Amino acid sequence: MIIKTSMNRRQLLAVSASAAALSMPFVRRAAAADEIKVGIVLPLTGPFAEAGQLQKAAVDMAIEDINAAGGIQSLGGARIVAAYGSYQTDVSEANTETERLLHQEKVVGVIGPYASGVALAGTELAERAQVPYLVPNALADAITGRGLKYAFKTVPHVSQFATDAGALLAELGKKSGQVAKTVALVRPDDFFGNVVGEQFNTKLPGVGLEIISDNTYPNNASTMEDTILQLRGANPDVVLATGEPAAITLLFQQLAELAYWPKLGWIGVGGGYTNPITHKNLAGLSDGVIVINDWFPQIKRPGAAEINKRFTERTGVDMLGNANTTYAGVWIFAEAIKKAASADPKAIRDALAGLSLTEGVPMFMYEKVEFDDTGFMKYAKNVAAQIRGGKAEVIWPETLAVGEAQWPVPGWDKR
Repeated sequence: MIIKTSMNRRQLLAVSASAAALSMPFVRRAAAADEIKVGIVLPLTGPFAEAGQLQKAAVDMAIEDINAAGGIQSLGGARIVAAYGSYQTDVSEANTETERLLHQEKVVGVIGPYASGVALAGTELAERAQVPYLVPNALADAITGRGLKYAFKTVPHVSQFATDAGALLAELGKKSGQVAKTVALVRPDDFFGNVVGEQFNTKLPGVGLEIISDNTYPNNASTMEDTILQLRGANPDVVLATGEPAAITLLFQQLAELAYWPKLGWIGVGGGYTNPITHKNLAGLSDGVIVINDWFPQIKRPGAAEINKRFTERTGVDMLGNANTTYAGVWIFAEAIKKAASADPKAIRDALAGLSLTEGVPMFMYEKVEFDDTGFMKYAKNVAAQIRGGKAEVIWPETLAVGEAQWPVPGWDKR
C-alpha cells in the first residue's frame, strides 16, 4: 500500500529520482519512494510447500514488524513490501521466478530460497544483475565459496554440522562414559543429501568417527525398510541423518515397527529434523532424537521466547524449520537498507558487506551480525537440542543449554 501525502520535499525528491532513473534503466527507483520491494523466492507449492509456507509466514511477520516499527527510517519511513516468487523443486522454475523478480519486478534484493541447489543458481543470476541475494536457509558451503560479491549467507555451512556433530558426540561420550566410535549416515539421494554425504565423509574421520554405512533413499520413497535393514546389519553406535518431514515421518514409523534403534542414539541435521510439523506428525516417536540446528525457541537469547510466542500464535507451530532464519534474514536485510539510506542494490550490497550489529531484533538468533569477505555470516553457529514431548530442548553448548542430554537414548522396548 502506497502512503498518500500532500506534495512535499520528499515527493519532489522521488519525482527527481524517477526522472533520473529513466536515463539509468538498471537503477531501482525506490531510493526516495514510499515502498521498497524485496524479492522472496520460496517453494510455496509442491512437496516442500509445508516448509515454504512456514518461511512465508516468517517473512510476512518480519515485514509487518519492521513497518510497524516505522519502516526504513533513513528513507523517511519507507515501507518494505514482498514480491514473491514461487517454485516447487525444479531449479529452472526457480530461476525463471528469480529472473522475473530481478528484471520485471525490479526488486532491490532477493531473500531465499529453501534448497541449496536453487540458492547456488539464484545467486549467480543476482550477481549478473548486481542485486544482493541473502540466503538465510540453504546450507551448502559453496554458496559463498565462489567469489560472488552479491551473495550473502546467514546460516552455518554443512561442514559445520559435521564438525559440530563430532564435538557434540565427544562431549556426550565424556559425560556419559559411552563414547561413539562408529556412525552411519542416512540421507536423501538429492543435491543436498549428496552435499551432506560429501562433507560428513570428509570431516567425520578427522574427529575420530568411522563411517561404517552410508545410506541414501529417494525423495519419493514409499518404504524405508531397506535402509533400516542396512542400519541393522552395520550396527553403528550413532546414526547421523538428514531429510524432509515426509521422509523422516515414514522412516521413524518404520523404525518403531521394525524395532530398530542404534546403540547410542540418533542425531538429525537440517531443516526437516527441526521442522515442528515433523515432530507433530510423529506424535512422540521422535522423542530422544538430538537435532543440530542454528537456533531453538528455548535458547538463552534476548527476545527468542517472545518472537517464538507470536509466531506460534500466528501459525500454531514453533518458529523452526527455517522460519527462524528467514525472520532474522528479513530484519538483517532491512538493517542493510537502513545503513545504505538508499534502495540502490549496489548501495545495499555494500551496506551488507559492512554491516556490524550487536543489538536489535536479529540478536534473538545471533551474538553478532557481521559478514566475512566471502559473504558468509561468521557468527552463524550451531546448537543442539533433544526432542522431548515433541519439543526441542537445547542441550549444547552449555552456555546456551536449558536442559541436560539423555545419553545413550534407550531403544523402543525401554521407553
